[in-house]
Amino acid sequence: MYPIVLDLHSILRWLIVIAGVFVLYRSGRGWFGRRAWTEDERRWGTIFTILLDIQLVIGLLLYGIFSPFTTGGFSQGMSDPVSRFFLVEHSSMMILAIIIAHVGSIMVKRAKLESKYKRMFIYYGIALLLILVAIPWPFSGAQARPWLF
Repeated sequence: MYPIVLDLHSILRWLIVIAGVFVLYRSGRGWFGRRAWTEDERRWGTIFTILLDIQLVIGLLLYGIFSPFTTGGFSQGMSDPVSRFFLVEHSSMMILAIIIAHVGSIMVKRAKLESKYKRMFIYYGIALLLILVAIPWPFSGAQARPWLF
């Protein structure tokens, strides 16, 4: 079951990165191009946060049940860099990114029309940046993961 859940987590990573970049593009275009706010922007922000929520559930399944890095990592402690990455660094940065994205969603809803794009760009941009930093890319050392599976 672990490989299936891990592959799903890996595939969903790409959907999140693509959706995040697309949301940043649309919000940046709207903010700097002074475009009128449309429901499509809100919808794309919602899609981004829903994908993050699904990824969180899958990540929690990996963290608590399936992954040998986390279930066995508690016994290894913080001395092992791979265990430390998945136990603390990856999970805490991703949860922080999800919180920031959700706060951003609320802030966009409450904003006046002229500042919706700006808030969307800033909050979702910070969330996407945290996500990109916390992903175990193939070039990121001991905790590296392949590009797709």
